[in-house]
Amino acid sequence: MPKTGAVLDRLCTLCAVAFCALIVLQNLLFLGQRGQWSSLLSLAVTAAAAVLLIRFLPQGRWIPWAIFLVRFFCALAVILLVGAQPVQDFQTMYTAACQLAQGSHDYLYLDTCYFYNWAYQTAFVVYESAVIRLFGEGYLALQVLNALYMAGSAVLVWAIAQRLFPRGRAALAAGVLYLLYPAPLFLAAVLTNQHLSVFLLYLGVWVFLGGKEGERPTLPRAALAGVLFALGNAIRPIGVIPLLAAVLCCLIWLALRFRREGRAILTALARPAALAVSYLLVGALLSAAVVWSGANPYGLTNNQPMWKFVLGFNEESSGAWNQEDYDQLYLLQGEEADQAMREAVKERLSVGPVRLARLMWDKCQLMWADNEYMFWGFGHLDHSAPLIGPLTVGQGVNLLCYWDKGGYLLLFALALCALARRLVSRRPVPSSLLPVLIFCGYFAVHLLIEVQSRYRYFLMPAIAILAGWGLSWLLTRPWRREESPAGAQQAPENAGISDAGP
Repeated sequence: MPKTGAVLDRLCTLCAVAFCALIVLQNLLFLGQRGQWSSLLSLAVTAAAAVLLIRFLPQGRWIPWAIFLVRFFCALAVILLVGAQPVQDFQTMYTAACQLAQGSHDYLYLDTCYFYNWAYQTAFVVYESAVIRLFGEGYLALQVLNALYMAGSAVLVWAIAQRLFPRGRAALAAGVLYLLYPAPLFLAAVLTNQHLSVFLLYLGVWVFLGGKEGERPTLPRAALAGVLFALGNAIRPIGVIPLLAAVLCCLIWLALRFRREGRAILTALARPAALAVSYLLVGALLSAAVVWSGANPYGLTNNQPMWKFVLGFNEESSGAWNQEDYDQLYLLQGEEADQAMREAVKERLSVGPVRLARLMWDKCQLMWADNEYMFWGFGHLDHSAPLIGPLTVGQGVNLLCYWDKGGYLLLFALALCALARRLVSRRPVPSSLLPVLIFCGYFAVHLLIEVQSRYRYFLMPAIAILAGWGLSWLLTRPWRREESPAGAQQAPENAGISDAGP
């Protein structure tokens, strides 16, 4: 069993290395195709700033407070200076929240059947309505809360890295790199459910990893992590990914430390069971509460489960949303829509392995290598208006987008170093597998469903955690080995967890 666990651990890490290498390669190809080499200047400047901060900032309890305040005030500046105008789904949910705050359920009867098809969006509507009841209608209160969640997520990047890599400066590196990655700020004023969901889900990861280095979670922590995953999933339905990653971690830990005593096996299995049971129970209770409150008679269900796959297997749109599928399939009603979507997916899967492989490549390019889509946060601005001197607002937004690409590529390049290091380590610490599994799961899911660059948001904290260790490890100059005294016993490797190098 220990060998089985070690093989599974290495296999998961190998998949993550392959996925990460593909993303780095596609980003480099993208820069070459677009001639966007200025993003490499951004990469170099971001890397230099990160190295200087990591080398010269003193360690101390002030670090999480500094991370929180920097991210919060940066987000608040974007909110106050740029603002945002809700569009599409965000406008639909905000309007529904205003109606719910007034005691009206008119939003349930939209011609597009939005809250029938996507009943799971109701939890976020309930949250927004609660804020509106407290502070009145208007965007500012919701946006300031966005800034708080974003700041909390940035602190969690540092805190999770601190628990995974307690020695050296890997946690500081992770926190600094995530602060220097600007893409979340582009959505600061957008009324998206991503900010709150990401905070809750990574809070669940932090609780799950709440023990000492390499220590398995206790039953209470496993159960609480399941609760937080369920809450995050209710806000945005991606909680199953960290849940399955945590469950699989527990099972691999069981295999690595397998003992044949029945009591030990039952104790080890109780942890993933506590995760799953608390997640399912809380999810069911939240759905029942939505039904009971009258917010939505369908609870938090997904009544069009095939829609994301219809979009994801569309070759012409490279897996993105498109008007043709919307007109021909989404606007159908009930069972007729579901049957038509299933037929469409079946037809699109029958094109053969070569075309499917090409589609997967194109989807990865769109999801992981394209520039950030700036419309959500900046689409309401007059892009022809002057900004600074001859520079227009539109040109300034483009410069922000190109700057972001450099920081984005740096994170994945450093994460690739960390994953490669973990792959060749002799005895990897099991808890460091969790961000690896989150990466693998999230990447794999988006090979199947609809893609857009905004969906990267959830994964980037995990990538920053890995990148932090990668940068910290590189700064130790691991290629220089000090000679040990003759006959001295070599210390075992710590799987890329210790910053002391090999």
